Amino acid sequence: MTTLAEVRDGLENRLNTIDGLRVVAYVPDDVPGYPAAVIFPPVVADYRMDFGVGSFTVQFVILLLVPSNVDRKQLDLYDLLDRTGPASVFAAIEADKQLGGLQAQATVVDAADPLDRAQMASTQVYQRAVTVSVIVS
Repeated sequence: MTTLAEVRDGLENRLNTIDGLRVVAYVPDDVPGYPAAVIFPPVVADYRMDFGVGSFTVQFVILLLVPSNVDRKQLDLYDLLDRTGPASVFAAIEADKQLGGLQAQATVVDAADPLDRAQMASTQVYQRAVTVSVIVS
């Protein structure tokens, strides 16, 4: 059975195909630069919802961050949130839904939360969360 850590690593590998995106596979004290993607630990709604077939669904949240020192920097999120293109998180993950041959099926669900300003270490950032649903076998 594929582990959650393997799924996390598969998501990290897919995100690393986006040129210039700094990917962190855990919630850090600070990020190494911007734009950045932080992979949060998964949410497992119900371990017993496998209907006897040995698979279950988890949700991963990938937080996209850009600096907010200039308000127009929020526009840098558009390429990351687009459905197509070399900087698209959607396209990067959907291009290999098995995340490198894992017994998993990843689907980008949404980027529905409102644009938010936050602070990452000493940097003010704009952030948007992308939800990825993964069926793990």
